[in-house]
Amino acid sequence: MAEVVGTRLANNPAMAPFNPSRLFRAPLRGVATVMLAGFAMGAGGDENGGQGCAAFSESDTPDFEGTWNVEYTDDLQIEITLGGVVHTAELGPQGGVIEIEHEGQPLTFDLDCDRPEVVCPSEVWPETVEAEQRNERFTHQVIMHLPQQVCEGDLVAPADDECGAGTDNPECEDVCDSDLVTRTQEAFGTLDEESENFELLLGGGLASNGINCALLGISVARAEVVSNNPASRKGWQAEALTNGEVVTGYSGGCLWAGDPDMDGELEALVIGAGVKITTGFEATRTP
Repeated sequence: MAEVVGTRLANNPAMAPFNPSRLFRAPLRGVATVMLAGFAMGAGGDENGGQGCAAFSESDTPDFEGTWNVEYTDDLQIEITLGGVVHTAELGPQGGVIEIEHEGQPLTFDLDCDRPEVVCPSEVWPETVEAEQRNERFTHQVIMHLPQQVCEGDLVAPADDECGAGTDNPECEDVCDSDLVTRTQEAFGTLDEESENFELLLGGGLASNGINCALLGISVARAEVVSNNPASRKGWQAEALTNGEVVTGYSGGCLWAGDPDMDGELEALVIGAGVKITTGFEATRTP
């Protein structure tokens, strides 16, 4: 079992220059692979991190369409995993800087939401979102329009030594050869069989080559569904989402860590690492 330790936040740390090209080209191995698999299992009802077969269920669901107004909690829960040790911290809603000490070495992580490569939960699950149930047969399927990362250039095959088993791109999916930009795209969500839980995948459209810092497929929004639940099912309406959380996850190359000694040892350390940012939310529906 991974050891969990607390961290401290830095007020005004002197961030050392960080050359990502040395780190991002190396494969993600070891603990990161285990950690990411654990995130996926926690993200939904099956090993694929989703609601399983509910997406193709033809059972009744409440009317979920309309505008959802989202209110967030005022904190971000951070988990950084290094060498089997989980470092935890709490930041304000706009993120910030975290200092941790790992095996005697001080490390600084800049998780400021204003940085373009740092996508915090509220940036992929906005304060107002529109939901549609387009498929009249499979109403458990929900489409939402959300900001998502898209490749501004071309999707190309990754290098042989940067994908496959034990890396953050196990299926050797194409990676972006240019910058990632954020645009409004359709995201796919699912109501579970009882329509008591909702889950929306926020990432997974692109494979990360490290340089791009794409969201991993473990990035999700999920919540419990409150509905009027009439016995006849006529006029069944979803009214609120409660106990919600939004999770954004990254692999080791996207930890934005400073190397205080500039001796290259940090690169080897964070390759087998991962970061997860979580915030809570509630939402109400305007039909």
